[in-house]
Amino acid sequence: MKTILVFCLIAAAFICIAGCTQPATESQPVATPAPIVTTSSTPSTAATTASVSSNTVVIQKMAFNPVQITVSPGSIVRWVNEDTVAHSVVFSPDAKIDSFLLGNSQSYSVKFTNPGTYNYTDGIYPQVQGGSVIVTQS
Repeated sequence: MKTILVFCLIAAAFICIAGCTQPATESQPVATPAPIVTTSSTPSTAATTASVSSNTVVIQKMAFNPVQITVSPGSIVRWVNEDTVAHSVVFSPDAKIDSFLLGNSQSYSVKFTNPGTYNYTDGIYPQVQGGSVIVTQS
């Protein structure tokens, strides 16, 4: 009788445990407000970094190069991380533009449509000298 009781208790415990677990469900992406300017990001390979244009800022050796870039309205500026550590591009809060975490060989692009000066820093390493994008008048 004790054996049956122990068996029933063990079986009940397994049923309770099995009933408490739920299959994993995929979470839905959270909607974020659209930025003032168009942004895009590309987890890329070395092939992407090989085509560096004049509107590209390279992140390498804990520095942005060039530190200042001047473009005309409608231009796309791309940041490419060629460093051995991850970085992020963070603009002043009023610009509402921030990159995701950029690993080695990843890039982040912003299309600047409005004239002005857009200052940015490294969101991970504050000791890295920040830079600026100057968008000229048409």
